[in-house]
Amino acid sequence: MSAHDQVMSHRTQVVALPVLARRRKGFTGILTGPTVQKAVAFFSDLGAVTLSHAVALWILMRVLHVGMDAQSRFHHHRYYIPYFALMLSLIAGYKSLELGRPEQELERSCKVVAASFLGLVLLDFTMFKSEPISFYLTVIWFILATVFLVTGRFTLRGVYGMLWKLGLCRKRVLLVGSASGTLEYLRLLRTQRHSGYEHAGVLLDSRSLQSHSEELLGLPVLGSISDCESRLKELKPELLIVTWAPGDEQWLHNLIQGCKRLPVDVELYSHVLATANLAHEPDEFSGCFRFYARSEWPMLVQRVLKRGMDIVIGFVGSVVTVILVPMIYVVANLEKRGPLFYRSAYLGQDGSIHYYLKFRTMEIDADRILQADPVLRARFQEHQKLVDDPRVTKVGRILRKFSLDEFPQFFSVLKGDLAFVGPRTIRKEEAGRYGARLTRLMSVKPGVTGLWQVMGRQTTTYEERVEMDMFYVDRWSIWLDLVIMAKTFWKVLKTEGAY
Repeated sequence: MSAHDQVMSHRTQVVALPVLARRRKGFTGILTGPTVQKAVAFFSDLGAVTLSHAVALWILMRVLHVGMDAQSRFHHHRYYIPYFALMLSLIAGYKSLELGRPEQELERSCKVVAASFLGLVLLDFTMFKSEPISFYLTVIWFILATVFLVTGRFTLRGVYGMLWKLGLCRKRVLLVGSASGTLEYLRLLRTQRHSGYEHAGVLLDSRSLQSHSEELLGLPVLGSISDCESRLKELKPELLIVTWAPGDEQWLHNLIQGCKRLPVDVELYSHVLATANLAHEPDEFSGCFRFYARSEWPMLVQRVLKRGMDIVIGFVGSVVTVILVPMIYVVANLEKRGPLFYRSAYLGQDGSIHYYLKFRTMEIDADRILQADPVLRARFQEHQKLVDDPRVTKVGRILRKFSLDEFPQFFSVLKGDLAFVGPRTIRKEEAGRYGARLTRLMSVKPGVTGLWQVMGRQTTTYEERVEMDMFYVDRWSIWLDLVIMAKTFWKVLKTEGAY
C-alpha cells in the first residue's frame, strides 16, 4: 500500500469515528462525562473521610486502649459526614481528570483536608465547647483522612489512566490552527504522557497546509480551517482545540458560537500562557482573564521545604550508602578488581565542571572502549545513553537494574551540590543541545531523580528529555517534587526503564 493510500485509509477511519464511538457508548461512555467524573471523585473523597473516621476510632479503642467515655463528640459523628460533604463540594476544586495535573491534584487534596479539619476544630469550639475535645481522635482522623483521600484520588486517576491506554473513556478531539501551534500543543501533552484525548485529526491554515498536507505528528490533516464547521458536524467531537487564531477575531467568535450551539467544548491554546505559569482569575466586568505573577513568599517557603527534604533524604541515603559500600565492594571485586566508585562529571550551575560519585558499573577502561569504537561512540553521542552497553559488567547490570549505583549521589545531595529532585545532570558537551534554554536549565540544581526518570527514564528520546527538563523548570513546585518522589519509588520497585 502506498503512503497516499495509507493516509486515505487513515482518514476513512477518522471519518468513521462517530459510528465507532456510538458502538462504544455504554458504561465507559458514561464515565467520560465530566459530571460523572466529578461525582465519582466526590463520593471517593466522602468514602475516604468516613473510612478514616472508623479506622481512627478503632485505633483509639483497640491499639491505644482509650475508653469510649474518654472520647468526646462520638455521638456527634452523624453531623460530621454531612459537614465534610458540604466542605468537599465547596472547596475541593473538582475538575475533569484529563484537565488536572498530578501535583495539582495532590495540592488540592491536602489543602481541602486541612481546611475541612480546621473548620471542624472551630466548629467544636463554638457548638460543642461544653464538652472536652478528643485531641487524639482529631489528629489521627486528620492524618488518615489525608492519606485515604489522596490514595483514593490517585487510584481514580490510575484507573482512568489504564482505561485511556486501552482506548476507552477518551474524549474525541479535533484540532484547528497553525502547524507550529499544533506541534507545540501536542508535544506538551506527550511530554506529560497525557492520553485522555482521542485526536480525530487536524485542520490547518492555508500556509501550514503547504508543508503539512497529509499528516502532522502522526495525525491526519483533514483539510483547511475553513472546513471546520462541516468537520464538526461530520465528526461530532466532544472538544475543539484551537491552537492559533487568525488576525480576524470575527472568525474565532463565529467558531465559538457555532461550538456553543452544537454543543462542543472549546479550548484555546497559547504558547505564551502555557509556559508562563501565571496565576489567573476572571474579570467578571469585561469577561477577560487577568494574569499575574504568583506571590513570592509561598515559593520561598517551598524552597526552604525542598532544601529541608534534601537534607533529610541526603542524610538517610548517605547512611544507607555507607552500609552498602563493603557489600558492593566484595561482590564487585569477585567479578573483576577495580575502584568501587566512579566520578561522573556534570555541568554545574556556575558553568564549571563538577563531579558526583556513583558505584562503578562498567569496565575500568570504559572511556577508552567508547573512544575506540566509532559506532558505539556515535550512538552514545546521539542519546547520551546506550542500550545493552557492552562496557557494563554483570554486577553493574544488577546495580543498575535496582538503581543501587545511584546511592553515592546522596553525599552530594546532603552537601547541597545536587537536589534529590531536579533536572537531569548534563555533560559539558551536551550544553549546545539546549541552545537558548540552557540559561533556564542552569537556574536550578540538577537532581538525582526527575521528571524524565519517572516518565520513561532511558526509554525516552534525548529531545523528550530536554522538553521534560524545561517543563520541570517552568512549573516547579514542592507538590511536583512530591509526586516525582512517589513515582521514583514505584519505578525503582518495578525496575522499569533501567538498564
